[in-house]
Amino acid sequence: MNTVGCIKAKLGSTPYFIAKMTAGQLVDSIGFAMEMPEWEDMSADEKMQRTLDVNRVVNDIVPYVVQDRDKFFGSIIVDIFQGFDEITFEPVSDVFPTLPAAYKIPMKDMGFLTFPGNERLIALDGQHRLLSLRIAIKGLMGLPGWINKISPSWNSLKPHPELANEEISVIFVEHRDTMKIRRIFNKVNRYAKQTSRSDNIITSDDDIFAVIARRLITDGQPLAPVNGIDLVNWKNNTLSIRSKNLTTLSALYTISETILKDERYSNSILPARDELEEAYEQVKNFWKISLDKIDVFRQYMQLTFDDRPISALRESNLLLKPVTQMALAHVARMAHAKKIQWEEITKKINDINWSFENDLWFNILIIPSTNKKMMTGKDAIRSAGTVISYIVMGKYMTKDEIVDVKQIVCNARNDETAELPQIL
Repeated sequence: MNTVGCIKAKLGSTPYFIAKMTAGQLVDSIGFAMEMPEWEDMSADEKMQRTLDVNRVVNDIVPYVVQDRDKFFGSIIVDIFQGFDEITFEPVSDVFPTLPAAYKIPMKDMGFLTFPGNERLIALDGQHRLLSLRIAIKGLMGLPGWINKISPSWNSLKPHPELANEEISVIFVEHRDTMKIRRIFNKVNRYAKQTSRSDNIITSDDDIFAVIARRLITDGQPLAPVNGIDLVNWKNNTLSIRSKNLTTLSALYTISETILKDERYSNSILPARDELEEAYEQVKNFWKISLDKIDVFRQYMQLTFDDRPISALRESNLLLKPVTQMALAHVARMAHAKKIQWEEITKKINDINWSFENDLWFNILIIPSTNKKMMTGKDAIRSAGTVISYIVMGKYMTKDEIVDVKQIVCNARNDETAELPQIL
């Protein structure tokens, strides 16, 4: 790279240059801090980057770059680590001194940035995006040279040289002060607020589970608002005692993901319309049957229809907690795998004691303390779903599945001789 067109700018005490480069130019001329010869000998105070997460790049970002026609990246910030004293910025107004007066002022900051040829350019912010472009374009050959072990799944990486023509926005910053460069990296990342899980579900059109979750709450669907009251809290991931919502959008996402887990859908590529419709119907039926057949859900719907408080119901029944609903999704998944109708399972669900005082749920669904907090986390939810599955269809479970239930119950009771719950 010798010369690029750019705009010269300044923020605070930092001058910088805004340019456009092709992805091919970018991956061939911009390096990574970890690839610098002096990287290993640098102290914590000298390093201006974090370690690259190659797994995240290969599994999440590369598929997006390769498969999404509407892909888009923010600007990659490049540290001119070496050669900044020899770069030359030549404004258009100098190249064309006879420009009309109306153009001269804006053109003084528009021009060409010429590099000396011995420059060292390092990705300061956007190194994961840069690596994803390199791997997307070059395939396996784009993997960093310092990787000692290649995951077997990476062998499917194919080069897509056509992506070298994609155009990327780049910001160049001179490396005159290492501490200043470190501060720029820190502030760019510290003040870049991550979107919330709910925001991601609301805005994602490529994630099948997000699409299904949103569709469930639209007019005419099982979880659509009732008399202007939202059944689903789509702003927050938790429900207060006084909340009128049945569940959360985040829980809908997890439930959809769990029910469809065996179908191996991707959360970054939307399937064909007929597959999407089939997947939606499967999740929709779970909710439709549950709302029609599970007693506490029918009570909730009636109270909501009458616009009456549901706090007493939520305080007395664990099924009004999103965590328990997510556990039920594991039950539905197992029932589907064993070809048992969900309607049959819901009848037995009504016979279970869902009280917060039922010690069956201690250390399985709830923490046995004064305020009876719910247990959260994927492993806890899966374990709760496994125990519920045993109660409603234990006679259909394999020996290994029953051993799993036994271990969960014994761990919860801290007693290797603990008895399993009764099968209904």
